[in-house]
Amino acid sequence: MKKPQNLSEFKISAAVVVFLTTAVFLSSFPARACEADYPIWQVRSRNADPLYRFIRNGKAGYIDGTGKIVVAPTLRYYGNSGDEFFDGLLLTGVGDGPYIDRTGRVALRTGYYRNWEFSEGLAAAVAEDNGRWGYIDKTGKFVISPRFEWSLQNSVYSFSDGLAMIEVGERYGYIDRTGEFVIEPRFLRGDDFSEGFARVVVDGPCLYVGDREPCDLFNGRIVGGTGGEKQAPACRFTFVDKSGAFLTDERFDRVGSFSEGLAAVEKDGKWGFIDRKGKMAIAPRFDRTGMLDVPPRFSEGLASVKKGDFWGYIDKTGNFAIAPRFAAAGDFHDGRAVVEEARGGGGDDEAYYYIDPRGAPAFPGKFAAASPFFKGVAHVRLIDPKRPKDDYYMNGKFAYIDVDGRKIFTYEVSSDDD
Repeated sequence: MKKPQNLSEFKISAAVVVFLTTAVFLSSFPARACEADYPIWQVRSRNADPLYRFIRNGKAGYIDGTGKIVVAPTLRYYGNSGDEFFDGLLLTGVGDGPYIDRTGRVALRTGYYRNWEFSEGLAAAVAEDNGRWGYIDKTGKFVISPRFEWSLQNSVYSFSDGLAMIEVGERYGYIDRTGEFVIEPRFLRGDDFSEGFARVVVDGPCLYVGDREPCDLFNGRIVGGTGGEKQAPACRFTFVDKSGAFLTDERFDRVGSFSEGLAAVEKDGKWGFIDRKGKMAIAPRFDRTGMLDVPPRFSEGLASVKKGDFWGYIDKTGNFAIAPRFAAAGDFHDGRAVVEEARGGGGDDEAYYYIDPRGAPAFPGKFAAASPFFKGVAHVRLIDPKRPKDDYYMNGKFAYIDVDGRKIFTYEVSSDDD
């Protein structure tokens, strides 16, 4: 395949994701094999750099937190998922690079068959000569040799909390930054470490339905079996620490990652929270959220939960700090959370706005779509009464706003620009 020769030929390496809820601000997930997209670009990982994508004349560029253009709009892109800078670098191309820096200049050409985004100073890469993957540093040198098997079916995982998950023979374990296993591959499924713990599946065979990616919710598969099973009970989850020891002997229907010292757990169709000692801190009593049932999490001392038909926010005692009255509710970041007002009627009645920790509107204004705040900036699609609702995807008037609702950058996208 011909290598791009200049930046105008680069494609941002953005995977495409399914988005199956009216709440445009729910947690994002890296995805690899879906067919739809998010209705507005948003940062998937809180570990990303504070640079924000915009589109002009069919090409992508980036602004900083003040609204200043720092990367000119010369990059090709795929939809609204991905495209974040990590550790000062953005992976362009179709998985083979190059990486560009925060000025838009080429910073690294690895020459490898496949590259991934940087995390904690390391990025996974596949060496073309043996088809195996390891981890490179920012010079492009392998610091963890390419010895792990790679295929389109096997996932590649980034470092998180100092460890990276590795799949070996359909079992999952964890390596440290030297490449040595600190937890041998013995779990049927696993997830990234967060605050010293990772959620894992131990007992099988079972039907695993993940939530790392929205598509996972519709692509369950049986794990821990012989390969001939056609049915199996749903997997149950628990937590391990960095030594591989279990936090608790209890198994849960679903669990979330630890955040602010608590992790969501589901029992009998209700969500509650456990603490870092494995004790139930908030008894399970909050409702499932529907088809896209993302585990709740605490952020800035509050967690959005559903009770009956509406969403509200609880504090760490489990009491409602903001009563359930929203059609949907996102996490708090920078003292702001985006909510969907419950007006009834559905469809064209959707409108999103931001609230403060008291539940009051943080500033005037409602939007056709809205992202969570990320390091002081949020991405919104402006309401345009003249534009049909089904024409909003990738088209329309957009803005980046600060925590007071002031527009720091605006742009407009039309399919005619492509």
